[in-house]
Amino acid sequence: MERWSDRPAPEQDPIDRFAAISSVFFKRYSAQIAKFAPPAAGFALFLLYFHTNHFYPSFDLLQFSSLLLGAGMVGFLIIGLLMVGLLVPGLVIFHGFIERPEIRAAILRWFGPHEVRELRKAFGLLSLMYAGPYSLTSIILSSILLHFPAHYIEALILAPIAVCLLFGIAIQLTLKLPRSTFLRFAYCAWVPVMMVGIVAFSVIANTAQFIDGIENGDLKTLAVYLIPLGACLAAAMCAAGSFGGFTYAVHFALFFALAIAFYSGVLAGMPDRVVRNLGLGNYEAQSVVLEKGYCDGAPPKDLPLTSECELRNVQVVWSMGDVFTFRVGNAKDPHQIQLPSRFVKAIVRSTN
Repeated sequence: MERWSDRPAPEQDPIDRFAAISSVFFKRYSAQIAKFAPPAAGFALFLLYFHTNHFYPSFDLLQFSSLLLGAGMVGFLIIGLLMVGLLVPGLVIFHGFIERPEIRAAILRWFGPHEVRELRKAFGLLSLMYAGPYSLTSIILSSILLHFPAHYIEALILAPIAVCLLFGIAIQLTLKLPRSTFLRFAYCAWVPVMMVGIVAFSVIANTAQFIDGIENGDLKTLAVYLIPLGACLAAAMCAAGSFGGFTYAVHFALFFALAIAFYSGVLAGMPDRVVRNLGLGNYEAQSVVLEKGYCDGAPPKDLPLTSECELRNVQVVWSMGDVFTFRVGNAKDPHQIQLPSRFVKAIVRSTN
């Protein structure tokens, strides 16, 4: 079937040229990228974590290629999940509904012959198919989160159904489609719209520290509405790339995934998250049990050891190699300490 992008154009725009060049580049060097990118990304993540916490481990990190590979894969997985969350919903609605012959024919009839009018209707079509359902669902979920948080999961499932039925009716009336078309749209769009809602409100979780820091209650409420709404509009723009083909959609999704990750703090917090997910550090421990021989010697006086030779309520910064790094004390006066791992008997961590 002919793609929407196959319609003749006078010349390639910068997006066309970039998509063509990047596609050729990745096809040519895909093997090398797959081989070197994950360990290089993992090494960069570890270096950022070490720099932030002002220490370096007691071993050569380059010797642990599997550790670098694991860190890189976790990082790529985080960005990849965000990218998939932006890419898949638009493709599902496009191929499941818009590309149906009767829908496609109705859209082409609805478009006017003049370029300005066609552009205006193109934006109207994107609003009906993507931006409208995504945005209205986001506003509803934000309201539920603020006023009825206990019912958020139910709203996440039910709100997209109601929104898709509403916009399905609007699409049916606008394009003058058969009566049952709105059910077809609701069937195709329900899960994608719900998926976009999940992605949008995962951004809220990553920006929770920023939102909690807003002292003005009205501004905090506005942030709860605008942050997921911005993610939904980004998902709608990614969906617009579906009209140009899969390559366009992938480029749009990757760009907006990186943009959302940057502005929401996902990229900045990725080293901490990767180290925590690998179980190497950046987590709270109920206690660190030390060998009795260490306490019977001459431990530093500033070390808050209990009579059982334990450290309580410890932030584990790093727990691999010959030297472990911990952070003790309250938030106003923290102390970072390093202990030889041979004296660490056990690290007790809550599973909650």
